[in-house]
Amino acid sequence: MGVAEIAMRIIVTADLHYRPTERRRYLDLVRDIANARPDCLIVAGDVGHPFRLFRRGLELFSDLACPKLLVAGNHDLYCSEYDSRTLWEHVLPATARAAGFIWLEEQTVQIGDVGICGTLAWYDYSTRASHLGLAAEAYPQLKQLVNHDADYIDWPWSDRAMARCLQRGFARRLAALAAEPAVTRILVATHMPIFDAMIPTYPQSEVWSLLRAYMGNLALGDVVRACPKVTHVVSGHLHRGGVWRVAGGAGEIECRVVGTVNNFPVCAMVTL
Repeated sequence: MGVAEIAMRIIVTADLHYRPTERRRYLDLVRDIANARPDCLIVAGDVGHPFRLFRRGLELFSDLACPKLLVAGNHDLYCSEYDSRTLWEHVLPATARAAGFIWLEEQTVQIGDVGICGTLAWYDYSTRASHLGLAAEAYPQLKQLVNHDADYIDWPWSDRAMARCLQRGFARRLAALAAEPAVTRILVATHMPIFDAMIPTYPQSEVWSLLRAYMGNLALGDVVRACPKVTHVVSGHLHRGGVWRVAGGAGEIECRVVGTVNNFPVCAMVTL
C-alpha cells in the first residue's frame, strides 16, 4: 500500500474550558483519546482561562504519545495574570511548546501525505445576520451588549484588523504547504468557523442574531476554498457540533464543528 493510500486518523477536540472541579471527567476524555490511538491530536481552542487553567488544560495531555497540535480560542486570550497582547504574542505560544504542542499559528505540520494548517480565525463581522440590516461598522459598539470578548480582551487591535493579520499569515502558510509535492491532502483547523453553513441562524432571537457577527470569518473561508488540496476543515467555538460539505477548489470539503455535550467537551475522529 502506498503512502497516499494509508488512512490518517486525526482526533479533534475543542472548547475544553478546563474546570478543576471536573478533572476526573477530563482525564477520562484524554484516556479515551489515547485508547483510540490517533495519528495526531488537534485542540481547536478555548483550553481554559484564566491563564493558569490554560496551562493545566494542556498538561492533561502530557502522556499522549502522538503529535499534539493547538490553535488558541478567544477565551484563552482573556486578560488575567497577563494582558491579551502578552498572552497572544508570548505566553500562550511558549506554554504550548513547553507542554509538547505545536503552535499552529506559526507553523504547519506534515504527516505522511497529509498537511495540517491552522489559525484562531478571528471574526471580521462577515457572518453578521443579514436580516438585521446593520453595517459592519456598527458591530464594534454592539459587541459589549452580547459578547464578553469586549470586556476581557484588551489587546490594541480592532477585530477586523486582527482578522486581516491572521488571514495574511494563514494564507502564506497554507500556500507554502500546498506547494509541497508530497502533500496531497490538507486539513485546516480553526477555532472559529469559516463557512456560513457551519454557523446557526436564529432570526427569532435578537441576541443570537447579534452574536452571529462574532462567530466566524468567511473571508478566510474563501482563502481555504481556493486551495485545491484542502479536503477537510475542523473548528470549535460554537459548542454546537455538526458536519457539512461545501464546494472547494477541487471538489467538496468536509467541514466539521466539534461541539460539546451537556457543556462538556467531546472529541471527533477525522479520517483522511
